[in-house]
Amino acid sequence: MRGMIVGDEKLKRHLIVLLVAIVFPLKLFADTIANNISLHYPEYPRAHIEADADKARVARGEYLVKLGDCMACHTDTSNGGAPFAGGLRIDTPFGALFTPNITPDRDTGIGNWSEDDFVTAVREGISPDGSYYYPVFPYNYFNRMSREDVVAIKTYLDSIPAEKHPNKPPQMTWPFNYRWLQFGWRVLYFYFAKGQYSPDPTKSADWNRGAFIVEGPGHCALCHTELNVLGVPKKEYYLAGAFVQDFYAPNINAQGLRHLPPGAVAEVFKRDVKPSGGQLLGPMSDVEHDSLRYLRRADMLAIAEYLKSVNSVSPPVEDLQTPLNRNAGRKLYDSNCGACHNTGVVGAPEVDKRRVRRILRDQGRENLYRVAIKGDGPMPPKGGCDICSDARVEAAVDYMIKLGSAETSAVH
Repeated sequence: MRGMIVGDEKLKRHLIVLLVAIVFPLKLFADTIANNISLHYPEYPRAHIEADADKARVARGEYLVKLGDCMACHTDTSNGGAPFAGGLRIDTPFGALFTPNITPDRDTGIGNWSEDDFVTAVREGISPDGSYYYPVFPYNYFNRMSREDVVAIKTYLDSIPAEKHPNKPPQMTWPFNYRWLQFGWRVLYFYFAKGQYSPDPTKSADWNRGAFIVEGPGHCALCHTELNVLGVPKKEYYLAGAFVQDFYAPNINAQGLRHLPPGAVAEVFKRDVKPSGGQLLGPMSDVEHDSLRYLRRADMLAIAEYLKSVNSVSPPVEDLQTPLNRNAGRKLYDSNCGACHNTGVVGAPEVDKRRVRRILRDQGRENLYRVAIKGDGPMPPKGGCDICSDARVEAAVDYMIKLGSAETSAVH
């Protein structure tokens, strides 16, 4: 009997997820479009093709650039930077880096690079002057591409408008400002001999295509896998969820996607809306706008097939007693909680309604913490963020209370 009750509860939750997917897509899609317009994501520059023989290679290169999400990192979108002109600041625990200009400008870009220069940079992480790139540049994923793939990428980049935008030097702390120290990292973590992706003959063509994209140009593990202190994904937690700039990158392995058919996963890529509702936020929004939405549906489904075959364990709950910074609660709320609490799905208290204030008044802040951490009704513990510390969830509740107070005050 108990097994039947548990089964009924699981079925109920599955039906709730399905209800959300059916009832709210039009509103969420409209909200997504409005929000995206305000972010001013740049369009891909039109390629100038001089020889008909280059058309196919340019088209192939452009698609691979989109698979690799190159524009998101090599464009300073928030400051109105030109596509692929670089300048985006990337903060690391060891200092700041600025992405380089990869347009065909001969002075500040890659206009003077040979094919060998470019292939060595992309697949081996070594610049034309012989220095090592920091592994924030995911060359250890890009080396899964063939030389022909990378040459096609250069053909596309050579065909877009040149932008004169000087590169900024890194601002790394000592001793990480010495690039030659990357040699040790490469010895430990860069398996160049593994090289170009080799299909698994025991798997389907679609599975292999998905594996190539995820393990190669898509470099999905860099965000969705917990990293060690040197920025390397921990293999045992492969794709099982992590935090990126305090945004929650969810579990996307077989366990995390167990309730979603491949078509539902593809819809996330296509529409910028999470399965439970709500817009993708944080770094994943950049990935969706600059990469995933451009993929062929067959590739979307191939990615889903591969992800749903990955079996890995969830990382332990983070050892965090206080939020990482003052924005940690906001970012967790935006990336994991707002999908329900911004819309009132399945009875979730809406932040812009007085109900939040009533619950706070009648039950108290500590009870709200307890409900958020332990779960209540259709809401799973911690809103499904298995790796979240109690402190991080409490910070998200604090943000929700503050947001609700602000919205309520605005009404009066």
